[in-house]
Amino acid sequence: MKSNIYQKRRAKLLGLMEKESVAIIESATEKIRNNDVFYDYRQNSNFFYLTGHDEPDAVLILTKKKGKNFSFFFTKEPSKIQETWTGPIDNAAKLKKKLSVNVCEYLTKIKDMVNDIIQGSDNVYHSLSASSNLYTLVNKSIKSLEKKYRQGAHSPSKIFSLDKILHRMRLIKSQEEIKEIKKACLISVKAHKRLMKNCSPGMTEYQIEAELMHEFHSSDAKEAYPSIVASGKNACILHYTKNNSLLKNGQLLLTDAAAEYKNYASDITRTIPISGKFNKSQKLIYEIVLNAQKKAIKKCVVGNYWSDIHREAVRVLTKGLMDIGLIKGKLADAINKQKYEKFYMHSTGHWLGLDVHDPCEYSDGKKALKLKAGMVFTVEPGIYIKPQKSIPSIFHNIGIRIEDDILITSNGPVVLTSSLPKETNDIERIMSSNG
Repeated sequence: MKSNIYQKRRAKLLGLMEKESVAIIESATEKIRNNDVFYDYRQNSNFFYLTGHDEPDAVLILTKKKGKNFSFFFTKEPSKIQETWTGPIDNAAKLKKKLSVNVCEYLTKIKDMVNDIIQGSDNVYHSLSASSNLYTLVNKSIKSLEKKYRQGAHSPSKIFSLDKILHRMRLIKSQEEIKEIKKACLISVKAHKRLMKNCSPGMTEYQIEAELMHEFHSSDAKEAYPSIVASGKNACILHYTKNNSLLKNGQLLLTDAAAEYKNYASDITRTIPISGKFNKSQKLIYEIVLNAQKKAIKKCVVGNYWSDIHREAVRVLTKGLMDIGLIKGKLADAINKQKYEKFYMHSTGHWLGLDVHDPCEYSDGKKALKLKAGMVFTVEPGIYIKPQKSIPSIFHNIGIRIEDDILITSNGPVVLTSSLPKETNDIERIMSSNG
């Protein structure tokens, strides 16, 4: 994305802050995997949202004082030794131009500058971890200024969390963001199609996962989250990630896996018959879930509430389970008593964006948020039937979830993952085709 996009976001954030304020945002740190080996680096989503900078060891400070906005960026100083091991990084001068900030300095100078930056402000906004060195530095700076009041120093009196403001900002996606999410979705669709074509009894769950990873990496993407590749009874474990069981004839395979492209996530779940054909009981449950998803997606329109989507999914799922005798009684009473939770125990979706579970709240404290154009989220109803004496054995260990990514527009919902088959006939058709 162009640097002016990040400039506009920073300007918007400053506009939402109180007067005479400072905002401090820190990059993610590298994390040790074992000994001196690091995990793959993933930037802090809020920091990336405001900068587009995808390297560790950086700090962004925004000031809103005396009617003027100012931006400071602190980065790691390049070194010849570091370049030998991990390659070159941009120097301060290059980053200043690249990020369109007012001042860019090396991190070695932040300790000397932070007092002057904070001085004169009434409020500090941040989302720093208490274990962060920067958190300690900021607190020391505030206390130092408090002690210098007789010399005319002015210290902040209020500290706010940035998270709520930034998460609300991130809720409505720009056209540039939608473009990246669409790309992530297309990569994920391609991966799931590859899975469907290659799935067969005798494979292992980790071999299926390898098919997914092949497509992700072939498209310059990563896993958006640890892949769930759950066959048979494993499909009834909501966040199953061991992925080490054998695929057996007659079982279902639930795969919840998707790509992250340029830090933007997608999220897809499909449930397919390992043999290539659904049996009658599997198809019966599958059609209930599919119908629930379709009806829930129809509720994804501007002006409806987020809760309307879940409520509709619950209604359709409960009625479907009643129709086949797995829930008894009247529909309204069954819903009111939450009898469906025995088979459906999670919400119907979540926000999607820089995080696979984008962190914005789902209500304003009083009622669910209204849907607006530019929101992106998943719709993912499911039914999970663990063996019980009261349930016919033909339904035992059936776990089915169907998940798609939805963009809200003024013209209705757009299913960003619609090119991936989910009708039973279409799934069987693609599974019977040559890999």
